[in-house]
Amino acid sequence: MQTKSFIQLDESLFYGKGSHKKCFIHPDNKDLCIKVAYNRGGQKDLKREINYIQVLRKRNKNYSILPQYYGKVETNLGTGYVFEIIRDYDGNRCKTLEDFITSNKLFSENFNLIIALLKKLKSELYNNEIITMVLFPENIIFQQNAENVYKVRIINDMGSSVLIPLEYYFTYFARRKILRRWVKFLEVLKTNYNSPLTDKLIDEMK
Repeated sequence: MQTKSFIQLDESLFYGKGSHKKCFIHPDNKDLCIKVAYNRGGQKDLKREINYIQVLRKRNKNYSILPQYYGKVETNLGTGYVFEIIRDYDGNRCKTLEDFITSNKLFSENFNLIIALLKKLKSELYNNEIITMVLFPENIIFQQNAENVYKVRIINDMGSSVLIPLEYYFTYFARRKILRRWVKFLEVLKTNYNSPLTDKLIDEMK
């Protein structure tokens, strides 16, 4: 995908911010965003994520659950990394799992959908050997592709921080790590969120 060699970013394009990175809407394409690190941790995160996507490409893995990556650009804020913006079919921002589990109304009305999507998430991770640093509800996206049609996606924290990531290349190590991450994810749901349906969700997913 061709982009300008230099892009000017400003607050009018601001889309979101994490603890290490800022995200801006691409000024020439509203379906893309540009991630820019604003501290050393952000540079490390982006390098890890992009290296991991390159590993998945070389291994011909299905990683459509992750945002698509389109390359680097230079910006007034430093080197930027161009990714797909994950939106609903109507152009609105997708809801996260956190949005659902922190709203009693949303959670109770969509309980079966949440269970189905989380089962799909676990299957996608396991079958395609997708490694994540952690799984947090705010990074799990429920993308609505049509009315009553959803796809589960993950943003942020892709890849592994270990020096020699055997899980990148060997199914046995990948699936072991994925299952460990899943157990920790269920623990996060139980200990960090107070939704009255959280315990039921964890029981359903065991």
